[in-house]
Amino acid sequence: MGVALAAALAGLHVFPLWPRSKTPCLHGKRRCQGTGVCAQGHLGWEQRATTDPDLIRYWWSASPTSNVGIACGPSNLYVLDLDDAHGEQAPPEWAGARHGSDVLARLAELAGQPYPDDTYTVVSPSPSTHLYFAVDEDCPLRNTAGRAGWRIDSRGAGGFVVAAGSMRRDGLYTVARRAPIAPLPQWVVPLFTPPSRPEPELIVFGDVRPLADARRQAYLDTVAGKVANALPGTAHNTLVSAAYTLGRLVGGGEFTDDEARSALHIAAQQRRVPALEADAAISDGLEAGRRSPRRLEDRAA
Repeated sequence: MGVALAAALAGLHVFPLWPRSKTPCLHGKRRCQGTGVCAQGHLGWEQRATTDPDLIRYWWSASPTSNVGIACGPSNLYVLDLDDAHGEQAPPEWAGARHGSDVLARLAELAGQPYPDDTYTVVSPSPSTHLYFAVDEDCPLRNTAGRAGWRIDSRGAGGFVVAAGSMRRDGLYTVARRAPIAPLPQWVVPLFTPPSRPEPELIVFGDVRPLADARRQAYLDTVAGKVANALPGTAHNTLVSAAYTLGRLVGGGEFTDDEARSALHIAAQQRRVPALEADAAISDGLEAGRRSPRRLEDRAA
């Protein structure tokens, strides 16, 4: 509890992890029953992370040995996670490197900048080095894996780190440098900025006759029926796949978004998929499908 309270006092938003692990204790979206704090919609660990000392005492009184997670987004935190190679040979462009810190040092040299270690630093049992940096509230940087270079990951909005003082089965998270959390160096930002998403190509469908209403409805019923009749353990993936299939047709103007959503929600309800899980799966599938629009053709003579 002391670790969590100290982090919160420093302005970092915390939440409990299972003892000796880095897995959040709070329930995930797929297991959400939509009750209690989630009555108005699922709240994950990022939304529930807190600096409230009373809530922290309540959480850790219930589970005193829980580890401490720090939610990076709410904490205005960006953490560089520099991993050990564990004997793996570095790729040619990083030949000779044995740790992510070696790669970051070369990146700093290429940028003509000092190595950015003058900040609060934690070492995990792995061992990996976590360099903590402060960012603006609206910082767009998110989690990355290897984008900046070999053995360099990062945690930002949507991610968390394990606080020093927490323990895993293989050891303790310890403070390697007890310095104030420094602002994220500007030269580092481009290394973790995702490339711009290309504009979708304009697709010309040509002279394709739309399906008759009866055929459209039959197709919609067939796709939704696969969800309603999905085998145990496959409902979620089947729902996402069906939403993607209909999303492509929504993008092509064959169905409206409302038509697709209604059919999929009814099918998900028949298959007893939890409402919150169904809504997320349908939204994800439809959004992905719209990026690859297509049309159906009435092949009747």
